[in-house]
Amino acid sequence: MAEETESVELLLDRAEYRAVIRLGRSFVTRAMARRIVEHLDAIDADDDVKVVVIESSGPDLSRGWDPDEAWRQYVEAPGGAVRKHPSQRARLEAFDESWWGDRGLYRRLLHCRKVTVVKAVGECFETGLFLALCADLVVADVGARFAVPRWHSLGADGDLSLLIATVGLKRTSELAFAGRIWDSATAERIGLVDEVADDVDTAVDTLAGMCASIMRDGIVTEKYAVFASLAKMGVDHSFAAATVVGASLSNIHFQPEEFNFLAEVRRNGADEALARSRARLTASEVP
Repeated sequence: MAEETESVELLLDRAEYRAVIRLGRSFVTRAMARRIVEHLDAIDADDDVKVVVIESSGPDLSRGWDPDEAWRQYVEAPGGAVRKHPSQRARLEAFDESWWGDRGLYRRLLHCRKVTVVKAVGECFETGLFLALCADLVVADVGARFAVPRWHSLGADGDLSLLIATVGLKRTSELAFAGRIWDSATAERIGLVDEVADDVDTAVDTLAGMCASIMRDGIVTEKYAVFASLAKMGVDHSFAAATVVGASLSNIHFQPEEFNFLAEVRRNGADEALARSRARLTASEVP
């Protein structure tokens, strides 16, 4: 647990009115999600910070949830100690607490009172894509790629309303049903990212500096206007539904010829399950 939480670093530069949350592992764990939320709480309470940048220390923003936790997150939740079949309440609590609930990573990022900027590099899969979706602004490296590989085997188990509002119904459908991987140019064209840059570090620094020049009251007023608009759009309801749908889809019945990621993890280990899952996705990838 300590190693996982230490993989999320908070850097403060109050002279530049800026904070950086830096991810040190490409696969995000529940402990890391909780630590990010704790850092967002601290940033919201710090009047000297106007902008928070979320980035990674490695070549990928995030390759998704840690596959080693794909099964453990249900077994270790209250009521989930049954080895072969964790209870539905355990599945619901795992999704709500870590990801989609009031204190979950995505809802907390979406409701941060500071300007949030994501630096998208390499694989921005699953968690990486939702970090980009829930942030205010996204700058992507030319080599960044966006996808939710899990959906190709399981079905869309995350939020859809905000994704549809951002990229459109048709693009959401191709992500969910066709297993598409969007390159950075496509992500910019459909509205998932704001800018694609050859020098992503400089571009993020410039954008964060521009946002930090805005008066504090102007930032928070605009943020609360955004929160009101999100509520009017029903995004909060959609996030609550994501908990229910995600828990349900982790408990569905697979036919013999269908790929069951959780079963693969239990039988063959996380690395092999992930390799088989990615092999299935590759056939659907478009440049």
